[in-house]
Amino acid sequence: MSPARLIILIVIILATLIFGARFMRDDTTKLVSENNLAGALGNGAGYAQADRLRRFQFPADFGPHPDFRHEWWYFTGNLKAADDRRFGYELTLFRIALIPSPTPGKSAWRTNQLYTAHLAVTDR
Repeated sequence: MSPARLIILIVIILATLIFGARFMRDDTTKLVSENNLAGALGNGAGYAQADRLRRFQFPADFGPHPDFRHEWWYFTGNLKAADDRRFGYELTLFRIALIPSPTPGKSAWRTNQLYTAHLAVTDR
């Protein structure tokens, strides 16, 4: 599979997971209210703070850190087409906590995290 097709496949999978989840909730799922969202985006109370040096532990630190309110990951690279045209890409994945801790419920899709992505492709 070519790198360009792999990127497209990743974006389709992410979009399916992000947008499909909102249609797969049961009646007990509570939507995030404006008050919850305002609290999540407020002063950071209830979340870990990046205010000191810490020793990273890999491979665990390659993944999400749900104690923090938000974080992001970059995937960047260069692609070369069969006709020698060159492209650059940057895929950024964002994780944003809506509330500091998960709320209990019956749905396997219930979460306190929002994931979103941004993809840019440039030609040279």
